[in-house]
Amino acid sequence: MSRKILPILIILSVACIVALTLNIFNTVEVKAEKTVKIAEISTKPSIVALATAMKSFRNSLSEELLADASFPLGHKESYSWSNLPASIDSERGGIHFSKLSVDQLTLFHKVLDMFLSDEGYTKISLITSRAETDISKVKHSFWNSRPYFIALFGNPETDGSWGFQLDGHHLALNFLVHGDEVSIVPAHLGTSPTIINGKAVLGQERGNALALLKSLDINQKQKAIQTGGRRGLKVGPGSSTDPYLNYDYSHFVGVGLKASEMNDVQKENLRKLIKTYIYNLETEFADVWMKHVDAEFDDTYFVWIGGTTENDSIYYRVFNPAVWIEFNDEGRGTSHIHTIIRSPNGKDYGIFALNRGPKTLLEHYVMAVTK
Repeated sequence: MSRKILPILIILSVACIVALTLNIFNTVEVKAEKTVKIAEISTKPSIVALATAMKSFRNSLSEELLADASFPLGHKESYSWSNLPASIDSERGGIHFSKLSVDQLTLFHKVLDMFLSDEGYTKISLITSRAETDISKVKHSFWNSRPYFIALFGNPETDGSWGFQLDGHHLALNFLVHGDEVSIVPAHLGTSPTIINGKAVLGQERGNALALLKSLDINQKQKAIQTGGRRGLKVGPGSSTDPYLNYDYSHFVGVGLKASEMNDVQKENLRKLIKTYIYNLETEFADVWMKHVDAEFDDTYFVWIGGTTENDSIYYRVFNPAVWIEFNDEGRGTSHIHTIIRSPNGKDYGIFALNRGPKTLLEHYVMAVTK
């Protein structure tokens, strides 16, 4: 018996040593990312304009509000967003909309307008305006009437790396400026109802997907359309603030219809669908992201679940090494939609994220046994 136990003890000892060593390396790497990789302040006109708008908003805040809103880059507050509105008694990190004056909110909206395309800004404006109206009518005594919070990361006054998060009902946007680069992942957009002020808020997201599906032939549809799968966002809002929270996308490779199996018209339909999401960002920044998508475009997978007509409840996803997109009708009808866009290549939350880079199974194991 002792002969059998000894090798096991040796293996466990080695595993513990490896785990401890890797954990130390991980800690050192995180600290290095926070201190060494902060970018120089950009002189690019578009980035300067973003920083100027953010500085104006920051300068409008009292010292107390600015302190409440401010977090270091890579802080766990980045990971704590939710698609649900906050209750009256709950506090999320950052500044609650109700704490801001009309002038301060106007300055914040100018920041959003600078980062977003016209279409993207319209979606955000519609979502936030309708949510506040509905919350005031439904369970007003429980839900917070202005269910949005602003968290600030880093400082554009002193560094070229900074960002902010807008977190609340049916909306969670994570922006990062890093030198000349701008990102907006993860980004969650939802809406209920789907038509606000006469506009279908996520109408293009549905319509462009249906156009792609209809352009496929029978054999292609057999690969794209999945049956028996669970509908609902697979990598949507997290329920944990664990800074190592990360999604392993590897088991989605090979599932669905691959772009390399599409003709030119179908590929263009797929690109149009992807651009519907990416170009919520201002065009200059979205163009950079789209180049990364195009570089590995043939490795894009398209999956569809649900009905195939305009009024059916549907789910679909697009999976490319540089972008992950999901769309889901949350109810049985088509009046409640959730979407998510992320970066499978490890760029979620930007370069300062503690979960940066796809984690190997060993790394996940190390994190589990060393906590």
